[in-house]
Amino acid sequence: MDFIKGLKDRTVFIVGSKKNAGKTTFLNYAMSRLRGTSTLGALSVGVDGESADLVFGTPKPQLKAEKGDILLSSEAALAAADLHCEILNVYPFRTAIGRPVLVRALRPGRAEISGPENNSQLAEVLADMRRHGASTIFVDGAVDRITQVAAAGRACFVYVARVEPENLDSGAAALRLLWDASAVPLCRSGEKLQEPVMIIDGALTPGRLPGKEARKGTLVLEDFTKVFLGWQQWAELRSRFELRFSCRPEPAAFVVNLFNVSRADFERKLAAPALAGRLVYNPYKAGK
Repeated sequence: MDFIKGLKDRTVFIVGSKKNAGKTTFLNYAMSRLRGTSTLGALSVGVDGESADLVFGTPKPQLKAEKGDILLSSEAALAAADLHCEILNVYPFRTAIGRPVLVRALRPGRAEISGPENNSQLAEVLADMRRHGASTIFVDGAVDRITQVAAAGRACFVYVARVEPENLDSGAAALRLLWDASAVPLCRSGEKLQEPVMIIDGALTPGRLPGKEARKGTLVLEDFTKVFLGWQQWAELRSRFELRFSCRPEPAAFVVNLFNVSRADFERKLAAPALAGRLVYNPYKAGK
């Protein structure tokens, strides 16, 4: 089944395991596959599409815009861009790179996309993009910003992992945790939960874990984007409690880009056959 087709008419958050994991490359690939089937929109949590990474100075893939694409950029970026576009909105809030500007591309070109600084602004921009006709919207995530997934309610997400020998163990563990957490049930109104019921608002960090003396009950968390635990800590928590989430963004795909690591070695380290069957390895090459 072609998972790209399942992204049509959704708000798709592209989040990654690390800086330069391949999120913007996946964004370009997905947009190229869906053009002609719906009006596309794109923005970023952070700055993406610039020619060089602002932190490391390494070359970055630019966003390839086509006529009709609706993009969120910034005043500074538009002044230096070769993109011919129609300005749809200039927002009153400011970011570190100036006010966000919503545009519609009038011809093909390269674009630098950016985004607002908080979730309430993000929700406002997403609603505005839909008002202007965008039916499929991609949000290119930034480092460690998977928590932004929760800002769009029923949105789905694509997780992009870059796996190399030096992060083989941690990369496999992070994917396994994300997969396991995405299966935790929602806390539904009227559901009878195992007592005692403990509610944890905000982030679940190692310092907020219930003490070892607590061995039963139900732990209600906001959503799995608020879980900041290692795999072993998560597995131990699952062994002690029934877990529920208040909301749960839908995983659309897990994309793995392997560098100097074989698929067989990675899947042995993953030790999760059900997840291995859901992984998409380097779809850019597969789509050529």
